[in-house]
Amino acid sequence: MHTALYRTKRPRTFTDVVGQKHIIRALSNQISTGNTSHAYLFCGTRGTGKTSIARIMARAINCQNPADGSPCNTCESCLGILAERNLNVVEIDAASNNGVENIRDLREEVKYQPTQGRYKVYIIDEVHMLSTSAFNALLKTLEEPPPHVVFILATTDSQKLPATILSRCQRYDFRRIAVTDMVSTLKKYLEEAGVAYEDSALDYIAYHSDGAMRDALSLLDQSMSLGGDKLTYHQVLDMLGAVDRSRLFDFTRALAAADSAAIMQVIDQAMDGGRDASQFVADLIRHFRDVLVAGLVSDPNAVDFSAEIAEKLRAQGQQVSAAKLMEYIHVFSETLREMRFAPHARTALEVCALKICVPKTEAPLSPTPIERPAAPPPPTASKPLPPPAAVLSDVTPEILDRIVESWDSICFTFRNPMQSQCLQCGLENNDGRLEVIVSTEAMRSILKPKEATIREIIAEKFGLSTPPNLAFVVREGYNKPKVKPPEVKNRFEPRPDLEQQTIPADWVTASEPVESAPESVESTKAPETVETALPEVPDDWATGDAVAVEMVDETTEDSWDAFGEIVEDGV
Repeated sequence: MHTALYRTKRPRTFTDVVGQKHIIRALSNQISTGNTSHAYLFCGTRGTGKTSIARIMARAINCQNPADGSPCNTCESCLGILAERNLNVVEIDAASNNGVENIRDLREEVKYQPTQGRYKVYIIDEVHMLSTSAFNALLKTLEEPPPHVVFILATTDSQKLPATILSRCQRYDFRRIAVTDMVSTLKKYLEEAGVAYEDSALDYIAYHSDGAMRDALSLLDQSMSLGGDKLTYHQVLDMLGAVDRSRLFDFTRALAAADSAAIMQVIDQAMDGGRDASQFVADLIRHFRDVLVAGLVSDPNAVDFSAEIAEKLRAQGQQVSAAKLMEYIHVFSETLREMRFAPHARTALEVCALKICVPKTEAPLSPTPIERPAAPPPPTASKPLPPPAAVLSDVTPEILDRIVESWDSICFTFRNPMQSQCLQCGLENNDGRLEVIVSTEAMRSILKPKEATIREIIAEKFGLSTPPNLAFVVREGYNKPKVKPPEVKNRFEPRPDLEQQTIPADWVTASEPVESAPESVESTKAPETVETALPEVPDDWATGDAVAVEMVDETTEDSWDAFGEIVEDGV
């Protein structure tokens, strides 16, 4: 079965690694001097060499014949690790082994000495996928591991790692691989395979890989499977469903000139060639970005392209303003997001492009204004409006007096803080006008906005059709007496003690009706009260201990018998 190109071309020594010279230098020096750390953290995007360097380092620190910090790949230890039969190098996928149980097993394994070589190396890939409990279980082992253990953690999202993990590791950030470095590496691989190529094809593969060497090798492997004597630029475009870069320049030029016909022609050419509309928009956004950077930055290395393409980008950046390019990036980014749910992606692309051209060819579309009926003419001066009534018919002086008397109860209907504020004020009826008396101007400014609420409560309480008018008067030093809130009867008062209750004599029901006695002096006396007699205590209770009993009326003989059994049991 065919082995993927990125697997067969995986680096085996530090010198084979592409684009990470700052990391290679540091690790090689540590291995050569024997000053390796117990924990490393490799951070970076996909395809930048994190796992490859981790494997190279695992072989180097166990190699019997290292050369300049790199493994020899010929000794027994290196060959065992390459063949994946050496138990001293353990690779763990944290995405599928992210539980605390897996970390507990790891903590038990690190106690044992390596079977071959000097170190046991644990490579934990995608370490940010570990759970919180797993991170906590790993802390102590990561901080103070046995002297024969080395941890290498790799992640594409270092922000998800706890600070306690970051502080226990030596961190190395992997950079995206430059297009020029990627193209030179691809050329070397094709020359080794004896395959002819076009430089523009390799440039586009490296550009589309977005700094990931693994993606570039996968695209190159896929392009070589198309067959033919030579790897051409159009073969790469057909494989990716992308648009020729010359059409991106033409589209940008037509968009800046607001040439609707030229824009539609470019879109037709791209779609008729079987290109994907979403991929075309994505390429446009990246092209706008490259033109913007090339036009604003004078550094020739600002855009990672060949000299020919960089010069074209710089020339177009001088022709199109930066404001337009920023607008294009924003508008087409929104369109790309909408195209995921649009039934026709091409229509969304065409509408987006023509919308940019509309303000420059014709007036923008706007809705037709709604005709509203004309307002009625104002009343003539010959018929003046009648003055408003001064006093309403249902607001009588008697009603005003009742309102003044009930002012405190009205105040208790409000909620705090308005209740306490109104209770500090008084209310007076001054010749048919209600005046709220306040002591300071500050209190007047607080209550004046609440006038409508006070009037509505008064009208509702007294059944008035229209609330009475209020006036707020300031009297310096006014001090209203404190008013107690209305008492509320407590429904949970304790009952009197049953022992202290007496039963009137006339409550005792007689067997026969009592005849009325003749009137005399004695009959005028108050009825005598009699206490209820308690039943006799049985004689056999004398042997028990004395027990204090709170007796109640209507005690039955069955109750006495039950109580006697309790006393006999010694309670």
